[in-house]
Amino acid sequence: MGIFQELVPILETAGLTLAVSFGIYIAIRFFAYKRSFPLPHKFDFLWIVATLLVLYLLCAVHPPLAGTASPRIISWTTFATFLLICYIGIFVLDQFFVEYFMVTVLKLYVAPPLRKAIVMFVFLIGVIVGMQKIFNMNPIAVYSSTGAITLGIGLALKDAFQMFFAGLALSRVIRIGDWINLGDKEGVVVDINWAKTVLRTWEGTHLFIPNNDLQKGIFFNYSYGDPRQRCRLEISASYDVPPQKVKGVLQACVVNVEGVLNAPHPEVLLTSYGEFSVHYALTFWISDYSRHREISSEAATRIWYAFKRENIEIPFPIRTVHMAEAKTEAKSVESESLLTGIDLFRMLSSEEKQMVLERLLRQVYLKGEVAVREGDPGSSFFIVHKGQFEVLKQAKDGSQSVIGNLGQGQFFGELSLLTGEARSATVRAVTDSELLRLDKADFKGILEKHPQLAEEFANIVGSRQAVLVEHSVKQEAASKNENKNSISSKIRDFFNLKVRI
Repeated sequence: MGIFQELVPILETAGLTLAVSFGIYIAIRFFAYKRSFPLPHKFDFLWIVATLLVLYLLCAVHPPLAGTASPRIISWTTFATFLLICYIGIFVLDQFFVEYFMVTVLKLYVAPPLRKAIVMFVFLIGVIVGMQKIFNMNPIAVYSSTGAITLGIGLALKDAFQMFFAGLALSRVIRIGDWINLGDKEGVVVDINWAKTVLRTWEGTHLFIPNNDLQKGIFFNYSYGDPRQRCRLEISASYDVPPQKVKGVLQACVVNVEGVLNAPHPEVLLTSYGEFSVHYALTFWISDYSRHREISSEAATRIWYAFKRENIEIPFPIRTVHMAEAKTEAKSVESESLLTGIDLFRMLSSEEKQMVLERLLRQVYLKGEVAVREGDPGSSFFIVHKGQFEVLKQAKDGSQSVIGNLGQGQFFGELSLLTGEARSATVRAVTDSELLRLDKADFKGILEKHPQLAEEFANIVGSRQAVLVEHSVKQEAASKNENKNSISSKIRDFFNLKVRI
């Protein structure tokens, strides 16, 4: 019973200490949880160690443990516990005030070297206070009397101090997440510590650059200030193609590429005349430099397909004698079944259908590319051979809305083929797709041979015409007949048909 009574004070002290420690720990964890701010497991470990040290010191002054530890051990344990509590306090303030409030909430940038310098300075003050209160000594007075030792330490740590202050200076122009280029090395900044700046290169390796070298050298920061960067692609084209056509095709290739900015507008320059080709430079702007290789690759891919569609040759840098016609692009399509579902060609004979099939040109459009644009002149007809397209109509305010979709076997552009009228809507690829194109010149022979087909085509086109607005409206029969007669007249005029119907 006597031993139990002696243990009561220790048990009460231990219980109260654990209750207070656990309550404060739960409060901090709950605060972090409510703000979706994760605390590292390092905090848990430090809190447990500090609680055990405080528990030991409180129990050491109560019987039966009183007097079991020497005053020297008690003093040093008290000093270590004080420093650990100071560090935990600084750590919590750094995490919640700097990391959460200043960086996450206020969106302010605090350089890592500066944060570490502040933490070290505050902790140093804690060390001085602890030495004064626990050991009754003034460390400043002790160090001032040993000036030679202090000077020696300063000289020994000269390089370390230079790197540290270089890191502080660099923090004004480099931030974590910036893309920088240093000579033949390029990467994203993943860490800035007191000695080195760490880059992760394109290859996934880490490059460690001393802060002194980075401060004294010349480097490019692609993320500093305005994040917009200009990309440049150099392309060569045949002398047979007019420069204005090449420029138009190149500009159209990057208009809808994801990541390319509309302002400043993409620009195409004719840079020089080479021995085998004309050299062009396509420049466009992006806002995320980390994607510049991906975006440039997508633009270059679209250029290849666009040049194929427009019969623009990229010459080889060799002297080659071409024994075959280079411009023969028409390829026969598999069978007549391709045209059976199209009213426009259903009335044609097998021979005439075969003529159409032989003249169809395959054209590949990548996702996001525009096949025809609203308001542009046109004289071509298209059949969706593979993939999917969306039809867009422009509103008065300039915005575009999707009014329909086109899948395999569906077609568009019959009015432009037969009358030459401007495109009434924009057609854009939803996936990587393939179109079959028929031009006016390829269809003219059929109408010249059978001019009476113009009236039948007018009936078909008139029945297919729809008003491309935000909602459909019904048309009166008289208006529809008038529309058919107008289309018939336009077909005859467009193809210069002499035979009157």
